[in-house]
Amino acid sequence: MQTKTYFANSVPSALEVARQELGQEALLVSSRPAPPHARQFGRLEVTFAFDPEDAGPGHPAGLFVPGRTQQRPPASAMDEIRQQLSDLRAAVGGGNEQTPAKEDSPVGRQLLKAGFAVETAAEIAAAVAARGDDSSAVVVQEIARRIPIAPSAVIKPGESRTLAFIGPPGRGKTTSLIKIAVNLGIARRVPVRIYSAGAHGVGAQEQIARYAAIIGTPWQAYESLAGLSLALAGDEWKGLALIDTPGISPADRGEMGELTSFFAGRTNIEKHLVLRADASSADMLHMLSHFSGLTPTRLLFTGLDEAVSPVAMIEALVRGGVPAGFAGTGQQIPEDLEVVNPERIARLAWTRGEFTAQPARYALAAA
Repeated sequence: MQTKTYFANSVPSALEVARQELGQEALLVSSRPAPPHARQFGRLEVTFAFDPEDAGPGHPAGLFVPGRTQQRPPASAMDEIRQQLSDLRAAVGGGNEQTPAKEDSPVGRQLLKAGFAVETAAEIAAAVAARGDDSSAVVVQEIARRIPIAPSAVIKPGESRTLAFIGPPGRGKTTSLIKIAVNLGIARRVPVRIYSAGAHGVGAQEQIARYAAIIGTPWQAYESLAGLSLALAGDEWKGLALIDTPGISPADRGEMGELTSFFAGRTNIEKHLVLRADASSADMLHMLSHFSGLTPTRLLFTGLDEAVSPVAMIEALVRGGVPAGFAGTGQQIPEDLEVVNPERIARLAWTRGEFTAQPARYALAAA
């Protein structure tokens, strides 16, 4: 097993190139902000592990930078170790071995204690030091400005918008869909229609049918994604259309392939990858890697009220490169839903404060 590092602006884009060059079995090892001297090549430094037998010809392990000649494979195991140590020093210290690690500063140490990764803590601490003010307000600003967000805009009369909810089973896709149906649709007097397709879990169809009946929204179920595709092709629906896809395990390549084909060419659909906010950042990035073929446009986090800290969520957003949209803050429908607010999430992470849900009507006003 060998490793290869890419610079890219998002994990999905790096994964796409990696799997073309290294084979479909290439595994995501790590993702972190690129060091300052390499930002011109991409915002993230993403490393993959692969079996050389699966890689395409002419693609040795090492560091891949667009426009730069590829490194030769190390001549020996010791050379490989030296090369990896050199790459690590360059990434952490910007190529200067005499530069002290910024995570060793008081701000850096507190960020590490809060749960941030070493690379993230070092970058934030360095930015705070450059500003010459290590107050909590400045630290929160530096954390917040690294959190990518993309709120869904308010739908105007006569407009059409389609949102699809994707992800593994048990993450709260259906509940999130109903919350959004009420907050972005019904509460704003926007017509709403709900679709579901494919093999959902036991009781899932009955659950969404019951929710749709309660909120008075048309609901249509299709046995296959092909049936839904035909329906959407001839549909001139004006309003909000919401698609509930079946929960897919990363190991189920068949269903993943069907979803990939369904979304191919449908760039108008907002694809919200639903993840649990109380999972680890490694788990979130793992899911983002496996669902990257669907090119999710937003991350939707559920269970924010059950997370001890939003740090893992922030790490996934910073390192994954896909912006946040909504966050589920409890089981109440439709109240427990928010648009992700970077400043509030950053403040909770820095102060390790206790989460308090915001009223949905207040939180969604910014959308």
